[in-house]
Amino acid sequence: MEWYAGRHVVVAGGGGSGMGRAAAGLVRAAGGEVTVLDLRAPESPDGIAFREVDLGDPDAIDGAVDSLDRVDALFNCQGIAGSRPGTSSSDIMRVNFLGVRHLTERLLPRIPAGGAVVSIASVGGLGWERRREAIDELLALDGFAAALSWVEARSADLLEQPFPRTYAFSKQALIAWTMRRAVSAIAHGVRVNCSSPGSTRTAMAADFPDDGIEYISRPIGRESSPEEQAWPLVFLNSDAASYVNGTNLVVDGGNAAARTLGLLS
Repeated sequence: MEWYAGRHVVVAGGGGSGMGRAAAGLVRAAGGEVTVLDLRAPESPDGIAFREVDLGDPDAIDGAVDSLDRVDALFNCQGIAGSRPGTSSSDIMRVNFLGVRHLTERLLPRIPAGGAVVSIASVGGLGWERRREAIDELLALDGFAAALSWVEARSADLLEQPFPRTYAFSKQALIAWTMRRAVSAIAHGVRVNCSSPGSTRTAMAADFPDDGIEYISRPIGRESSPEEQAWPLVFLNSDAASYVNGTNLVVDGGNAAARTLGLLS
């Protein structure tokens, strides 16, 4: 299946062992030319180009973007949970939202009509509507610096707790921004979507409490693999999803559906 034949794809956060790495491998197998942006190089490059980039640093992102030519699709797979000691709310927002937005905005002018962007949010970001007022305040701010100042100003209240509160807010902001940006980007023929994975066997899983993982693994009864989360991303950025735009695809084995209907104890 040569979904990506002749296409150049950027995978941000594809140097580790999780969903980004899986997405990079699947796109490569589907005929795509892949460039990974990350602090960590892919363990098995197999024809995948790599540029070392701190995805929470706008200057580093700018340098990486300036080194790229045409980009047909962008996969935003970067993210941190923020539960490890010493991680601040600003650290989380830099990587999980501000850096994602900055990279995407810098690359969008280089993506031709027919191209696409997909970002990994989280089931932790569901219910974003309840924080719509704060999210709208943040999204109204142009540029990385202005948005980071807003984040730092809210570190004593809304974003006081790095994990899980700020983590959840970063994913909520990402979902809302995806929906908003999809409306303007499609005027130029570029689709913008995101996915919200449920429990997944990645290195980040160790940052979440065991009881929480057990709960969000219901009703399917197991965690997903990185590949099970990467395939939906590969679909969303392919021509097979040419009419899918502004969607947050929940990939959680039915957990959100069960919770919505009150079917989980």
